[in-house]
Amino acid sequence: MIQYKGYGICGESMQPTINRPKPIAPPRSRPLRKGLRFLAIVGAIALSIFLFDRALWPNRYLLAPWVFGDAIYQVQTAEKVVALTFDDGPDPRYTEQIGQILADAGAPSTFFVMGRHVQQHPELVQTLMAQGHELGNHTWSHPSLKTKSPATIRDELESTDQLLRDLGYTQPIPFRSPYGHSWFTLPHVLKQRDQANILWTVQMNDWKPEEPDVMMALLAPKFGNGAIVLMHDGDGESEGADRSNTVTLVQMILDKYLAEGYRFVTVSELLTQGKPIRRWS
Repeated sequence: MIQYKGYGICGESMQPTINRPKPIAPPRSRPLRKGLRFLAIVGAIALSIFLFDRALWPNRYLLAPWVFGDAIYQVQTAEKVVALTFDDGPDPRYTEQIGQILADAGAPSTFFVMGRHVQQHPELVQTLMAQGHELGNHTWSHPSLKTKSPATIRDELESTDQLLRDLGYTQPIPFRSPYGHSWFTLPHVLKQRDQANILWTVQMNDWKPEEPDVMMALLAPKFGNGAIVLMHDGDGESEGADRSNTVTLVQMILDKYLAEGYRFVTVSELLTQGKPIRRWS
């Protein structure tokens, strides 16, 4: 549109003034905005998972003990001592054999036994005691304790403890939860019992079962002073699991690390050697 100005003070003639329309910005592409929003959400989720996996979850027993309770993964010590531990037994095919290999090497270890397996094979518990090993509580029936009531958890633990006492075991009985699970109610029960949840520095995947050479390679970077090594002499979920590779693995561990000057002790003795580590790494 053209507008004209009138005469000015000096009598200049009118000059046309052109008002050009302002350019209209093209509308943003909605698919582009949706794509950017999607990428931002995905990035935020990925960052949250990364922080949870690297910082929050490994420190859960330090950051939220009222949720997860007290747990021990390792012991900080200058001594070359390591605890070998075995879950889910006793099993008549493997427990006595593993126990004897350890006893012959002067390597007392901790067997976290299941109450129902002890009830089926009480003579194996007597054998482990005679071999000089420590007995731990791995519940009566191997349930995940995350959603169990306090009464159910107490029954699982107390019935197993009582059976071991009835069989003549007089030493303290450490505890390890099935699958390492712990959530709200278990910490409450363990606090009442003045117990920690004994977890592990490294587990040997013998439940798959994995080949012994592969498991030795898995062990190497985690093995060191104060380590707690998890293996299985039985099966908590089904009967008849093959643990023959575990028998071979135990001998390989002893042959390698005894020669390097390490000493193998029970969990209870390991805890006297230094400061418990409550962060998994």
